[in-house]
Amino acid sequence: MTLQQARADRIEEELWTLSRFSVEGPGVTRLTYTPEHAAAREVIVAAMQRTGLSVQEDALGNIIGRREGSDPALPAIAFGSHFDSVRNGGMFDGTAGVVCALEAARVLQESGYVNRHPLEVIAIVEEEGTRFSSGMLGGRAIAGLVSDADLDTLVDEDGVTVREAATAFGLEPGELRTAARTRDDLRAFIELHIEQGPILEQEKVEIGVVTGIVGVRAFRITVEGRSDHAGTTPMHLRQDALVPAALMVREINRFVNEIADGTVATVGHLTVTPGGLNQVPGGVEFTLDLRSPHEESIRLLVDRIEAMVAEVAAAAGVEAAVNGFFALSPVGLSPVVVDRVRDAASELGFTHRDITSGAGHDSMFIAQITDVGMVFVPSRAGRSHVPEEWSDFDDLRKGTDVVLHVVTALDR
Repeated sequence: MTLQQARADRIEEELWTLSRFSVEGPGVTRLTYTPEHAAAREVIVAAMQRTGLSVQEDALGNIIGRREGSDPALPAIAFGSHFDSVRNGGMFDGTAGVVCALEAARVLQESGYVNRHPLEVIAIVEEEGTRFSSGMLGGRAIAGLVSDADLDTLVDEDGVTVREAATAFGLEPGELRTAARTRDDLRAFIELHIEQGPILEQEKVEIGVVTGIVGVRAFRITVEGRSDHAGTTPMHLRQDALVPAALMVREINRFVNEIADGTVATVGHLTVTPGGLNQVPGGVEFTLDLRSPHEESIRLLVDRIEAMVAEVAAAAGVEAAVNGFFALSPVGLSPVVVDRVRDAASELGFTHRDITSGAGHDSMFIAQITDVGMVFVPSRAGRSHVPEEWSDFDDLRKGTDVVLHVVTALDR
């Protein structure tokens, strides 16, 4: 049978509708277990029900709309993304993948498609980690990687735990085991997402075939010198912590540029104490976000950075430490699903290229339990996590058609 084409106008209308569920301020701010989350949930559930899907929420609030298949013995094929946001982010990150999954389900219904496998649209919570500082929480729950202890140790800025917030939201977070999926009941997961980078737009490519997701290492680097009066302390007697810290940042940048293999490093937050105009900086703390598709590059850089920090600190007569606080290894996506994405883009006549995701996604955890693929569509000027984030609705329509073809190919 021939599938109908996805409709850009329906994708646009639903995205604008969901963008309204945000706290006041620039862009979209929709945090987990808030009134904005509740309003978006109502719209998503209603859309699933109108499409003939049966709806349930798991222990942490991931919304699952299910269409049973003709063979009840087969595991489900799922597609979707997340619907929370960063603070003052855009209307597309994550939410576009949910809306396009809903549109794919509508097209299947309108085309009279008879599926063998059960099909599921999944709208995932707390991917960004904005409220509880723990990214991909919903995706990790699906992969069975959230512990009962996590519910009490993960807290928001007001000290509210995940368990408390989820319970107040009407969920049963203590039933985490019911959220966990396995390969026995989940055949595959496909996530459509905006690229969040400039490559597809710059190269005028319509579809990004995601082959893998970068590994991440995050560090806090501290430099301890001595604070003194800025006017009375001679330069040669100072233990200024900022000067060696600045050299460390420059050297990190040089190391990464020398590798030139897609690895990136970002010093995104720097604190100088005491911070006075007329005080020699006595302490500096800065963060380092290191990402690479190559585990060996990460290991090499970590070793070089640790040695360099020690060497620079010793030369400057200060103390320094490198403390890691987050680590994820690079994840390769399923060759079977990646091939289906390539095939679908080719069959539909869309230009496409392989690409590595530089951002983390729920898919990198779900890939630990089943076959996963991702479809990228272009982001205007590569902007994301800002109010100016934008992807054209027709590009989202093309991505949805690719998802449809991948789902039906896997179903066959």
